[in-house]
Amino acid sequence: MIKIDTLFFTIVNRGKANAVLRKAKECGATGGTILLGEGTVQSKLLEFLGMTEIRKEILMIPASGDLDANLHDQLSETFKFSKRNKGIAFSVPFKRWTLEASDQEHNISIDDDRFTHCCILTIVDKGRSRDCITAARAAGARGGTLIHGHGAGVPADSYYPLAIEPQKDTVLVVTRKDKAASVRERIFSDLELDKPGNGIIFTLPVSTTSGLFETRTEERKGGTS
Repeated sequence: MIKIDTLFFTIVNRGKANAVLRKAKECGATGGTILLGEGTVQSKLLEFLGMTEIRKEILMIPASGDLDANLHDQLSETFKFSKRNKGIAFSVPFKRWTLEASDQEHNISIDDDRFTHCCILTIVDKGRSRDCITAARAAGARGGTLIHGHGAGVPADSYYPLAIEPQKDTVLVVTRKDKAASVRERIFSDLELDKPGNGIIFTLPVSTTSGLFETRTEERKGGTS
């Protein structure tokens, strides 16, 4: 059984995830899960034409520490994540809790120096994802990825035990740790998430990234210095 240390994410253009998964299996992955999503691009022309959303696929792979490092190296090289709009990858640390573990062993802190980025996840009613992306960009984020889903619940004032499944949007934003607090607070404020039913937001630590705008910029600077 593979030891799971991280959940490896990669976001690529629609139709590419199966090829990425095949390569990941060559590296030792046992499988993965593919979700459909939409990415966003910053372009005044595309905004005017109403073409700011690009169809994406999100691939999630459970990985050991060694496999995670190998996936970043091999997939980034094979699929050219260092180039614009080819894809990104990031890893979220995975922790398995046991009754015998101490409180200290349970702790995974975003403030840990190992984590250079954060993944901010916001779940809102369908149609509010654009407002979420706008708020994130206003606070310094580059953009985000949208995943469609459903919620479930029973209205508090309902006279009948009817389960409802309102459509939901999950917005995934990966940003540098030093920007995470301002991005999260701007989304929380602009979308009024303190009001019941408006949505929820939470942050996960990110241990490794490939293909992010900041990473490409730093690599170019390093190559020209």
